[in-house]
Amino acid sequence: MGKWYILHVRTGQEEKIKKLLENRVNEDKKIISNIFIPKEEILEVEKGEKKAKSRRFWPGYMLIEIEDEWDNEVIWHKIKTTPGVFGFLGAGETPVPLKEDEVEKILNEIEERRAKPLPKVEFKVKDRIEVIDGPFVGYHGVVEEVYPDRERLKVSVSIFGRSTSLELNFWQVEKIS
Repeated sequence: MGKWYILHVRTGQEEKIKKLLENRVNEDKKIISNIFIPKEEILEVEKGEKKAKSRRFWPGYMLIEIEDEWDNEVIWHKIKTTPGVFGFLGAGETPVPLKEDEVEKILNEIEERRAKPLPKVEFKVKDRIEVIDGPFVGYHGVVEEVYPDRERLKVSVSIFGRSTSLELNFWQVEKIS
C-alpha cells in the first residue's frame, strides 16, 4: 500500500486528467496505484420520473495513491506538470501525504454517500414549494419541517381557504424561487 495525496485539478475535467495521469505517469510501471474521484448519487425528478445521477462532491479534487517505492520528487514533478493539474493539496513545496485515519475517514464518507442517494434539491423551513405528484398536484405551500433521513417534508398548503399540513416525499414537490 502506498501513500495517499489530494490533488487539486481543473474543475469539470477530473475524468480527463485521471486518464492523462494514468497514461503519463504509469507508462511502464504501476506508480500511481489508485486515482479516485469522489462522487455521489443524487435523486432527480425528470418528467415525473425519479432518476439517480452521479455528481462529484469535491469538484476540482481527486485522491491519488502513489506506491511507496516511487514516492519521490521526480514523480511529483511529473504529476504537477500534467495538463490540468494545479498541484498537491498541502503546505510548502513538498506534498504532504494523508494520514491513515484521514484516508479511512474519506473513503468511508464516500461509501456512505454512494450507498444512500441524496435529493438534488435541498429543502429548508419556509421554502415555497409546488406539489407535482400525488392527489394534491398543483397546490402551492410552505415547508414547515424537513426530515432528511426519511426524505420527507411537512408542508402547509391552503385547501378550501384553510391551512392544511401534509407530509410529502422530496420528489413529490418542486421548489419555487
